[in-house]
Amino acid sequence: MMMVVRWYLAAFNAVSAVGWAYVLFLTASALLNESTYAYLPLRFPWSFTPTATNDLSRYLVSVIAPYVPPTHSASWSVLAPVQTLASLEVVHVLLGLVRSPLPTTVIQVSSRLILVWGIVARFPNTHINPFYTTMLLAWSLTEVIRYSYYVLSLAGAQVPSWLTWLRYTTFYILYPLGAGSEALVTLSTIPEWKHRRYANWSPEAWAKAAMVLIWLPGLCIMYLHMMQMRNKVLGRGKGQKLGEKPRDNRAKAE
Repeated sequence: MMMVVRWYLAAFNAVSAVGWAYVLFLTASALLNESTYAYLPLRFPWSFTPTATNDLSRYLVSVIAPYVPPTHSASWSVLAPVQTLASLEVVHVLLGLVRSPLPTTVIQVSSRLILVWGIVARFPNTHINPFYTTMLLAWSLTEVIRYSYYVLSLAGAQVPSWLTWLRYTTFYILYPLGAGSEALVTLSTIPEWKHRRYANWSPEAWAKAAMVLIWLPGLCIMYLHMMQMRNKVLGRGKGQKLGEKPRDNRAKAE
């Protein structure tokens, strides 16, 4: 039975790795196709009118948009099903198939599902938001590394030392980039709050504002979790040797 579970999880992680690799390919292709001049703005603030629902978001988008083109049309059809598939990770934890902590798994999966289906799918202005592009780059890079690591681990193969290092190091940059982009994409859908306009906000607007405010605490939780995992795997004098078969295997039993 454990062998069946192990191979199921290996197949799940392999499909996820391929899916996120394709998202990364589509996003990178869209960026390269529009980047005729690598070090020049793609648009200029005075000729580009970003769409956002509050002044702060309009300003932030206008600063970044000249350098980061929109990638929604190229990536959405793949992003939506691939990220939705990740909801099975919560099921895996609940069924005891993997040893991942439930709180961090729920935080990561649910926040992304909210972004994909509750924000991006419902608010067209996010489709041209440059922070959607940076969010996708952070997500796809993180997941290609993570799922590839798990596939090799579950298959009983020797995990390359460079992949182990990437798995437990790139989060220092990719987590803030991803979480920050998530918060700014969400912020762009919140109505203006100046001059006490927040008094007319709907419950949904308040809920989105709360999501933006809890971004930092949520990031800290994920950061601490990954730092603990990094110390176990890469820490000196304890844990496992770099490149050794990981101890935090996705299957519950060896």
